[in-house]
Amino acid sequence: MTASHRPAVVNDLLNTHAKRIELVRQCANESTEAEFERKWLSVLRRCAAWFSSMPLTPELHAEPGGAFRATIESTFYAMRLAGGQKFAADMTSDKRRRLEPQYIYAVFLAAACSSLDEPCRHFEFVRVADRTPWSPAAHGAFGNWIGEGDYLVQRRAAPLKGERMRTAMFAQTVITPELLSGLDNAVLADLFGAINPEKSPQGFEALVHKVVRQAMDVSVEFERKAQRGVFAPVKFDVPSAVHVALELQPQVAPVAAPPEQAGTAVATSAAATTSASLTDAPSTALPPAPAATAPGAVAGGPRLSQSLLDALERSEAQTASAAATGPVEQVVTPTAAVDPSRISGGIPSASRQTRAGPTEEELTEILGPGSAMLREFFRALAGDVATGRAKVTWEEKGLAVKKRLIGGYGITSDTLVEQLRKRTLLLRAAGNDICIVERAGRLIMERPA
Repeated sequence: MTASHRPAVVNDLLNTHAKRIELVRQCANESTEAEFERKWLSVLRRCAAWFSSMPLTPELHAEPGGAFRATIESTFYAMRLAGGQKFAADMTSDKRRRLEPQYIYAVFLAAACSSLDEPCRHFEFVRVADRTPWSPAAHGAFGNWIGEGDYLVQRRAAPLKGERMRTAMFAQTVITPELLSGLDNAVLADLFGAINPEKSPQGFEALVHKVVRQAMDVSVEFERKAQRGVFAPVKFDVPSAVHVALELQPQVAPVAAPPEQAGTAVATSAAATTSASLTDAPSTALPPAPAATAPGAVAGGPRLSQSLLDALERSEAQTASAAATGPVEQVVTPTAAVDPSRISGGIPSASRQTRAGPTEEELTEILGPGSAMLREFFRALAGDVATGRAKVTWEEKGLAVKKRLIGGYGITSDTLVEQLRKRTLLLRAAGNDICIVERAGRLIMERPA
């Protein structure tokens, strides 16, 4: 089968997959944008130039640009898997702290290079202008060689056998010597051993190769599920009709008048309207007077459906009933004057214990910049604790969380322990509990008085 294709510009490919690249950025957790550009984005940029718009295989990632999409997905999965591993576990703590970031970077490089030879195994790429086939070893990156001209994709009768040395040779066009200069010899050996197209372990398997191989398997499995239309169910709660109606209100809320003035104004307006209607009825047919504003409706604002208005009425009735029976007298605020911060969970610090979760500023202050996975864990657990779906307990010096509870939030207990230890937020991790220091535990649940 032969098809004509147009090459893709490198920047266009990067912009198309900007969200996936942002996930890689979060895992990289670099301190500056310049460092992320030098170590990580430059590698993805050269991968985009190598693949251009070519597909990966006839079955998986088969759309134009599929090879580059598969590469970014594999690198992200590999870095997520690497976050839960213990590299250089047989070395001293000082050496391990120095080598662990190098191993994670080696995982990224190996995952980015392991599919460089995959399209060539299944297809032949021929330049339309002069009918010259692309030879990776001779021509280098396909995007640079093809330029702006069209090319043909011809499927091979049988895929070529994968060769580790050929893939490693292509990797030299993506990984520059400058990027390797900061890696120790042990890390370099595991890196080049992990640039391996084999889908199964071959004898002894280093941890870097194991993580990369598992990441490639995850990428393939997700692609197959997407082709079959198998998707995970949505886990978040559907917002109530009242909240939907309140979110439709204008951002600027009118100032509510005192009850006495409001009643006088309504009576005066009604009398004036009635008088004008009776006086001008014989001569002029005036348009009907506007109806009384329904609960939840604002003049000049969007018109709400009857079901939402009914829900608002029921909500206001329940609120008024609770205020009448409660020990403290409360005033039911008109719907138009509801503070939006109270809808989205912005509650003053005095009642912080009943909030849905920590704010972004508090997470940044305690956990530091980046650390997206840890942030999501704290935010989700705090929300479940506030609603009673999860239970944690305060001890003398910190907050205890059951290890069996942690797995339901997309993070393993070992990964959580490692992330907390890096930030000196771990008190202990013995038995069935993980105890978090008090300043971090308050992000999940406020300590009782």
